[in-house]
Amino acid sequence: MNCTHVTLTAAAAAAAVIAAAGIALASGGPPPVQPADPAVDTVVSTATAQSRVRAPAPDRRSNATIERAVQAARARALPRAVSAARTEADTLAAAAGLHAGAVVGIRRDSSPLGYWDQDAGRFGPGVWCGRVFSRRTVRQADGTTKRVTASRHRCPVPKTASIRVTLTFAARPR
Repeated sequence: MNCTHVTLTAAAAAAAVIAAAGIALASGGPPPVQPADPAVDTVVSTATAQSRVRAPAPDRRSNATIERAVQAARARALPRAVSAARTEADTLAAAAGLHAGAVVGIRRDSSPLGYWDQDAGRFGPGVWCGRVFSRRTVRQADGTTKRVTASRHRCPVPKTASIRVTLTFAARPR
């Protein structure tokens, strides 16, 4: 009888553990871990830079050629963004009585997942070509007006491409 009681108690404990695990999984698991605040001895700076997009010839425009031109423009803008972030970090550190040192972290900022950024493509991420609609009002011969809508396939090239970076610098007292 004592052996039966121990077996039932062990089975009840196992069922409780399984039920707790099931509840934890059903609730989505543990909460997401928030990124830690920067260390006390750091200065964080964010900067944006732009560069002109060198457009491909009109007869050669496609999603791929425009995307390559935009990526090249962003690559040209990256050193300017890093330089601007360094300048801002030096200013922030001086105002706080610190000196900004070496870069300890860098991140290219982008739109959050699910949000569309027009710098990534006019018709969606990586999609630069699509239907462009235009609407105008036409006055008829009898004096009435009529709204006319037309659409054409176009591959508009952005004039500039921008990049945004966040740098974390080590800081030390002056």
